[in-house]
Amino acid sequence: MPADGVRRLVGLAAAVGRLDELVAAPGLLSHVDPPVLLLALHSAGEQGRVWAAVLSAAGLPAAGVSVTGQGDRLRIAMSGFGAVDADAWAAGWGHGSVIDPVWSTAPPAFCAPLRGHTGCVRAMAAVPLPDGSMLLASGSQDRTVRLWDPGTGEPVGAPLTGHHNWVHAVAAVPSPDGRTLLASGSGDGTVGFWDPGTGEPVGAPLHTGPVEAVAAVSLPGGPMLLASGSFDCTVRLWDPGTDEPVGTPLTGHSRGVAAVAAASLADGRTLLASGSWDGTVRLWDPGTGEPVGVPLTGHSGGVRSVVAVSLPDGRTLLASGSQDYTVRLWDPSTGEPAGAPLTGHTDWVAAVAAVPLPDGRTLLASGSGDGTVRLWDPSTGEPIGAPLTGHPGEVVAVAAVPLMGGSMLLAAGSGDGTVWLWDPAIDDQVGLPLTGHAGGVAAVAAVPLPGGSMLLASGSRDHTVRLWDPSTGEPIGAPLTGHPGEVVAVAAVPLADGRTLLASGSGDGTVRFWDLSTGEPAGVPLTGHTGGVTAVAAVPLPGGSMLLASGSRDHTVRLWDPSTGEPIGTPLTGHTGEVVAVAAVPLPGGSMLLASGSRDHTVRLWDPSTGELVGVPLTGHTDGVTAVAAVPLPDGRTLLASGGQDYTVRLWDPATSEQLGHTETPGEVYALSLLPDGHLAVGYGSQVAVMRLSAGRTAHVMACWG
Repeated sequence: MPADGVRRLVGLAAAVGRLDELVAAPGLLSHVDPPVLLLALHSAGEQGRVWAAVLSAAGLPAAGVSVTGQGDRLRIAMSGFGAVDADAWAAGWGHGSVIDPVWSTAPPAFCAPLRGHTGCVRAMAAVPLPDGSMLLASGSQDRTVRLWDPGTGEPVGAPLTGHHNWVHAVAAVPSPDGRTLLASGSGDGTVGFWDPGTGEPVGAPLHTGPVEAVAAVSLPGGPMLLASGSFDCTVRLWDPGTDEPVGTPLTGHSRGVAAVAAASLADGRTLLASGSWDGTVRLWDPGTGEPVGVPLTGHSGGVRSVVAVSLPDGRTLLASGSQDYTVRLWDPSTGEPAGAPLTGHTDWVAAVAAVPLPDGRTLLASGSGDGTVRLWDPSTGEPIGAPLTGHPGEVVAVAAVPLMGGSMLLAAGSGDGTVWLWDPAIDDQVGLPLTGHAGGVAAVAAVPLPGGSMLLASGSRDHTVRLWDPSTGEPIGAPLTGHPGEVVAVAAVPLADGRTLLASGSGDGTVRFWDLSTGEPAGVPLTGHTGGVTAVAAVPLPGGSMLLASGSRDHTVRLWDPSTGEPIGTPLTGHTGEVVAVAAVPLPGGSMLLASGSRDHTVRLWDPSTGELVGVPLTGHTDGVTAVAAVPLPDGRTLLASGGQDYTVRLWDPATSEQLGHTETPGEVYALSLLPDGHLAVGYGSQVAVMRLSAGRTAHVMACWG
């Protein structure tokens, strides 16, 4: 079937709720552009949404990118979402690797961005249509409003034009005749109404001060009003049926009103909330125009957004996002804060939205100038999962978008003019982060102690090493200080006397040893490299002695005696690029090799006893080799795994220098680690995948987490 025919078939299947059946035909779906398939899958059943998550986690959202031949990436992504029959399904997309996934840390799925606006997307709203379908409306600094089909990601009609300044706000407004209108507020001082079914304006624009916020407000008994918040410090109410103002402007804010929202309370009342650049939230009775209670204070910056959030217990909270980087929750019935501020964003919180899920929960979404969207449990104030990242600009608008069938998407408007769609129901958080470093963490290593216990060591760009109890997440002792440069490599080094030292390599060009029992340096820094030290590894030798290998930006590998701190022999030379990975590779019979990976795209094998190169450089990577690890097999052989910036993991036989095969990953590979059960952990991009080797020369990826 021609590709355009397949595309129409996908759209038809999504429309009638039978897209899940097409998922079983990978050869057919492989002809559909990933963005089209991604968005269509979100309209399918639960299985379809899982496949949408799989496809996006595989890193294949770009239009025109064929998924044929991408089986490796898809298999890794599938393992992160529990997709069944992954082997059979991925086979239709081209798979011939020697490694298969076990599990992965694939993030919540995002769809390809919706493109069309030429300016920052400042507002979004879901707009229901009479037939039960849903549109997504977006307002932009390009002075237009656009309508989108959230099920396909396609624009609906031409842009809605007429505003002469930024469109700051959009809202769906039910009208008395049963239609739903779309209201837009602009910096040109007008509020416009549109028929979303035709894209035509309805009535004349409502003239007021520059408008930054609009919201529909349902009054007891059924009447519907439109509220608008303006830079002139007022809130105005309008009758959308007559286009006439209702009452006088609501005054009290001392600076511009940036946000308005209706809040329906358990006692049947509806309040109107307004958030202002003056840092306060005010509550109003929309029936009388009178203020309710005193202003809600606590934010130390302007309030950019407000939204009502319904809880499962019947209560309604009010959420506000602010320039002070926080989200606050309030009880609108009392005017009191509900818990502590929600922190985590590193820039203004420009948008908040309630996100009802099919399971009955309601999440709170917040979008920020830091380029992320965060999800929160409003009942507890706790974050849900990791931040949703990938937006190329600040996130200044978020909106929940219900789809037919009961599923929900989260739309985020970005500063580059794109709209991103996320599935908020996919949550993959595992545990809580270990916090304490003041800079990025560049290296971690397990450190076994006498008695069988284990510590975790981390090296950071804040120039320190920290020790942690991995069973509790608590820090052990004070940070290990002494490096004047960032610490980018750490490794445990067992000694013949039973002690274990910790080695750290730094951008300052030195290696340091640490006594784990005291946290003090063990000896003086090891000097000799003329560039930063980027990798360290313990290298056991026959007879029980131990060496330490270090790789450097000076293109060399050096060997050291950890018991004396003295260099062993001369530097190992041959690489023509930075050496960023080293690992010991045991061979049958008790001998040992040392592997080094370099940005010159090669892996080299060395005899650590003599410092001589063993065989020829291992070539095949098309970009820098950033990770190496030994992989023992049940039959007694040991393979060598290498990971690179070319998005691959490759397997080698170190005894023959033969490449046994490779597996593609969705991101650059920067870490490889052998797990106690024999599986290989692979760090790619911001995710982790676990892979296993089967009998013979093949391997299988089992699962992923993140």
